[in-house]
Amino acid sequence: MTKINIALLTGGFSAESNISLLSANKVYEWIDKSFYNVWLIHITKEDWFYKADDGAVFSINKNDFSLNIPSGTINFQLAAFFPLHGPPAEDGKIQGYFDMLNIPYTGCGVLASAISFDKAACKVFLEKTGVAMAKSVLCIKKNLIAQHALEISSHLLLPVFVKPNKNGSSYGVTKVHKLEELETALLKAFNFDDEVIVEEFIAGREFSCGVYELEGETVALPPTEIISQTDFFDYDAKYMGKSKEVTPADLTKEQTLEIQHWSKKLFLALGCKTLSRIDFILNGDNFYFLEANTTPGMTNESLVPQQVRAAGMNVAWFINSLIAERLKAVTN
Repeated sequence: MTKINIALLTGGFSAESNISLLSANKVYEWIDKSFYNVWLIHITKEDWFYKADDGAVFSINKNDFSLNIPSGTINFQLAAFFPLHGPPAEDGKIQGYFDMLNIPYTGCGVLASAISFDKAACKVFLEKTGVAMAKSVLCIKKNLIAQHALEISSHLLLPVFVKPNKNGSSYGVTKVHKLEELETALLKAFNFDDEVIVEEFIAGREFSCGVYELEGETVALPPTEIISQTDFFDYDAKYMGKSKEVTPADLTKEQTLEIQHWSKKLFLALGCKTLSRIDFILNGDNFYFLEANTTPGMTNESLVPQQVRAAGMNVAWFINSLIAERLKAVTN
């Protein structure tokens, strides 16, 4: 049997590249090597490359996304995006590149990725679904910080979250309780993006729900409740163990069905493919949409693997089934 060559992409152009590599190493373990040759391809601003076991580095030919190594030229039948966080995958740019080369890939396409990565655009796009969302203001770096602070104080009630509009892993995010803290928070967020979104704080419990496509069905996983030991679910809470994650979440049956309903509805509305994760705040009886993550973390402790296990599935089986589903779709 001839094995299929899979390019497993990692790295990226953002501060999340270290998180991406953690996910990629775990996904590499899960992929069935009896069916696939898996090549871990590092994507950086300087180069796209494969690093062999002996430390030798081989660059990707970007004209056709082939890899030239001493034993010959490797052409890839599939690009896997499970572990590539941030640009150029989470914003849809590299998907456009693969579309032009006619190389299939797992995960969301150009439009769904670009809209989901732009938090302000995503909120506007999803208004038609009727999902509850926090009030927000979009700030542009070229404008004066004091001008932004005035607009925020005029339209939103404190406390607020100040976030880079296009970034992940809570880099550059601040929860602002006092008006005099706004300018510092804006300057911090502008270090990560030229646009900053400021959202009104919604009190409540935080949840996340993965959604996947398999055998023609769109399925929502058991949701996770995130109980942070910090003021909010920031980088330390996500990656330094300063949070408690309960999967499946302690919700009533009706609440579980409600969050799964909204997760699937938003997944489909955005045009997501393969696998995504939708985050919410539960305030009273309403689930408020926070954001959609088209390349969720895939370490063993990440939320989606937790949810896959809670659904009674083996994570390795799940990953290989998603890959097989994508290959089946492009060969039929």
